[in-house]
Amino acid sequence: MDRWTARYQMRWNKDEVNPKSVWQILYQLLARAGIKLTNTPPKPQSSAINNFYPDFTVDPGTGGDSAIRKLLSFVPDRLVFRGQEAFTKNPLPAEAPSYSYGVGAADHVILAGQYRQAVTLSRSRALGRDDSDNRILEEAQDWDLLQLAIDILEQDYDPNLQDAARAQERADALLRQMSLRAERGNLVIGTNVGQELLDVVEVTDERCGISEENYRVQAIQTDYDRRKGQYDQRLTIGAP
Repeated sequence: MDRWTARYQMRWNKDEVNPKSVWQILYQLLARAGIKLTNTPPKPQSSAINNFYPDFTVDPGTGGDSAIRKLLSFVPDRLVFRGQEAFTKNPLPAEAPSYSYGVGAADHVILAGQYRQAVTLSRSRALGRDDSDNRILEEAQDWDLLQLAIDILEQDYDPNLQDAARAQERADALLRQMSLRAERGNLVIGTNVGQELLDVVEVTDERCGISEENYRVQAIQTDYDRRKGQYDQRLTIGAP
């Protein structure tokens, strides 16, 4: 997508004729680079990605990656590539782990691990305007951080937010995105060919006082050591 560039202005939802949701706009953008967006088998999706119809413009000269990042900033859903297809997934906080890493005989052994606490947004605020030009303001809070007297606020104004429901979804999405973006450590493991981005994994590492903690996989890097003839994987992990 970073090699594709808009050659003319593209605009969706300028008027009410044939409106397109965030998911449908994303489908059309990815198709420009020959990437098919699919939801088969079904993945968790937010209400906003299918029910928010933004007045969205891609100006000439805009790169495909920039356009997609802007579009995805409207929703909590993340984009995952698999081969020449892609799918969106709403990384719900209560998602059950799909795999376990640890020191037990039945678990995938952790060769090395680093863990840290991350301070992210404690409040987010979304502002919009209704059809009568009245201001709409909705907030989302991380009460655990607020109870620690951490008050970090980020705001987003978008005239597309024309009712309280859409504004609340944007505030929730902003808070969730910033939480997911914060790295909370990494694991070095023997290669797991079934590991995918955004999977939730359970980690037990008694050497570091970690017991059955859930993390979400943010990045996967596979390395090969020719001297040892050995593959290792490094997983960057964040909040579930």
